[in-house]
Parts: sequence; C-alpha cells; structure tokens
Amino acid sequence: MSDDSAQSGKGVSRRDFVTGLGAAGIGGLVVGGVAGYFVAPDDGTSSSSGGASGDDLKIGSVSPVTGPYSGDGEEMVRGQEIAVSEINDNGGVGGRKLVLVTADVSDLAPENYVQAAQRLVNQEKVAAVFSGYVSNNSTEFSVYADAGVPTFHLNTLQANVDFATDNGMDNIYQGCPSEIWYGKGFVPLMEEWIGSGAWTPSAKTVAVVTSNDPYSISIAKAFQSEVEGIGWNVPIYEEITAPNADWGPILSKIRANPPGLIYVTDYIPGDLASFAKQFANSPTPSLLYQQYGPSIPEYLELAGDAGYGVIWSTTIGTLPDKVGEDFLAMYQQAYNSQAGLSQAGGQYDMVRLWAQTAAMAGDPYDFTQVNKLLKSVIFRGVSGTVRWISDTELAAAPFPDLVNDPSLAMPHLTYQIQQGKQVPISPDPYTQGSFELPPWM
Repeated sequence: MSDDSAQSGKGVSRRDFVTGLGAAGIGGLVVGGVAGYFVAPDDGTSSSSGGASGDDLKIGSVSPVTGPYSGDGEEMVRGQEIAVSEINDNGGVGGRKLVLVTADVSDLAPENYVQAAQRLVNQEKVAAVFSGYVSNNSTEFSVYADAGVPTFHLNTLQANVDFATDNGMDNIYQGCPSEIWYGKGFVPLMEEWIGSGAWTPSAKTVAVVTSNDPYSISIAKAFQSEVEGIGWNVPIYEEITAPNADWGPILSKIRANPPGLIYVTDYIPGDLASFAKQFANSPTPSLLYQQYGPSIPEYLELAGDAGYGVIWSTTIGTLPDKVGEDFLAMYQQAYNSQAGLSQAGGQYDMVRLWAQTAAMAGDPYDFTQVNKLLKSVIFRGVSGTVRWISDTELAAAPFPDLVNDPSLAMPHLTYQIQQGKQVPISPDPYTQGSFELPPWM
C-alpha cells in the first residue's frame, strides 16, 4: 500500500496521519484515556486565525539567552529547537511547519517578561509560548490570559501556580511540580540514609543558605520547616544576593560551628560551583546539598573535583531510562555537547505535548479547544509523566511526594555526583546507584 493510499473510509492516508501527528518522537500522549496521536483534517482547509493551512506556525520561546542565566537559557532553547525540528521532519502541525521565535529576558527582570509576552502575543501572533522561568510575581500572566494563548513554563514556583489558579487563568501550565516538594522529598531521604547506617550525621543541625528571591526562599523555608519537624535545628540561616562569588563570610560561620548538613537553595550553577570549590579548601564533616544548579552542564566544568559527593535534586529531570537516553543522544548529535538534565528535556516535552494536542484540536489557534484538551492530558515524555494536579491547579503532580504511581506523576529526582558522573539515587525505579559518603567525609 502506498503512502498516499487511503487507510480508512474517511480517506486518511499515512501521510495525513504523520502530518497530524506532528511530534511522533519520544514519548506519547493520552487524552481522556485514549492513547495515541491525532490527525488534522485532510482536506487542506483551516479556520485558523493565525494563517492558512501550509503557512508557517509561530511559537514563542521566552528564555534568558544572555546574562547570568544564559547557561540555562541555552538549554531551554536547544530543547525547544530539537522538538521543533522533530515535529517539522514529521510534517509539522496540521501541515504547518513550526517556527521558533525567541524573546530574550536576560536578567529576568519582570518588565522583560512583560515585553516578551506583548511582543510574542500581539506582534508575532504565536500559537503557544514556552518558557523556562517566569517572573516570580506572575506579572506577565495577564497578557497570556487575555489572549488565551497556551503558555507553558518550568519555573517550579507554587506562587505562580496559585496566581493562575486564583485568577482563573486556565491557559497557563507549569510542566513540573512546584518547589514546595523539595523539602518534603529530601527529609525522608535523610531519614532513610540515617536509618540504614549509610550516614551518621556529625550533628543534627543544618546550615541553610539561600539567595534572596522568592523561589529560593520558599524552598529554604519549606525545608527548614520539614527538618525541624524531625527534631533537627537550623542554627545558621543566610540569605545572599545572586549571583554571588565570595562565600568566605558564610563558610567562616559554617566552619566555626560545623553542621551535619549544608542545604543551599541558590540555583545559579556558577554560584554553586564556586561554593563547592571554596568549601573544598577546608571542608567540614557535613553533607552538601545544592538545589537544581548542578543539573546544568557548566556546573561540573566549573566545580571539577570539588563537586564529587554533592547531592542535588530537581522536580523535573531527564530520566535515566531508554526514553531519556534517546533524547540525550539526539541532543549530543545536534549540538556536539552534553545536555543538562533538566530544562532541555523539559522544554522538549512541553513543545511536543502542545503540538500533539494542537493537532488533535485541528486548529492551533482555536485556543478554547486546545486548552480544553490540555486539561485532560497524560503525557509521557523524557522527564516522566505530565498529569496536572487538577483541572484548576495546572502543575504537574510529583512522584512519589504526592502520587505514588510513576505512570501518573513526574518523579522528584535526587542525584549524587560520584567520580564526575551524575548518579540518580532516588526514587525507584529510576535509581542507578546508591548514596555514598562524600570523599571529604
């Protein structure tokens, strides 16, 4: 049977199927309990307000491609680019090729986010927006909400989710669990290591070090509450302004009163690598946890041997399974460099999730229908399963912190850097190693 011959009484050819499929790569979509991909009408017509069938279809990327967060911004754009390339190679969305329009938010100032949103929505007329970070006060959300444009971000901030929920903004999706799960997920691991004898803390104390932004502070406070709940004390709590290079004053306090655990919630890889190197000059008998930043490739380059033994976690990460490994191989082939373990895969997933849903809707600019379909999505991507907590709380549910089923939630991954390698040590079934005492201990 040829590619152009009919596959059913409706005359849907294999070529039509691929055109409607759009992103037939790694992972898949389940909507309303029906698995698979979805075809666009095969008559060549479109009611799209964004242009006729066959015209390029613009989608927006809001990413910090310059400035102190550009390492992560590069990961975001590259993940989006791989998805766009894959979708276009399979015929696009409803026969339309995707074009990625990037808006740089540089230093993450709120006004940059507003300007990016206005440009993408009002001037570029994009069919969807994908962002790694968003403003902490959600100031740009009203631009997206007024237009109804499906907007996806991985900012990992419960305040963003609450803002969208409280204001009925049902087109803004956080494609990962929120930061409140970091503390809730790490304390049980601590107790597990202690209970098994793998770690005997030198003291039941923690030095909490955070940057002074709402995201980092939220993680720090949530963790402090959780760890104090099991009888530990937090005698050292320090806030810094990121980016920060001189950790001397804080490390002096730590060395004067060595804690059992150092918990750092600054997320800039350069800051965290600098902390690890300065700590390594005269380490204390403390576990060192650094939140998220070590997932970015430049961290290992900057920290070197000082990163060995560091523990870190992310509520969105490329899984150490066949699905994740295939994506990492694609990234390596495309850019001749190693992918980070968070934003690249997450953005790749979000673009494909939207593309498959938009293809099912038939018209990517029918935002009402696209958003309706998105509410019932269960999507298995390279970062695990995206399934919203509820129809109104549009954030991915975490496994095992909230949902004890990896087929219905996204894993909260914890890694330890062992001999220069990122080794996932929690949760099962994604582990590839176990916790080890750091070399300085």
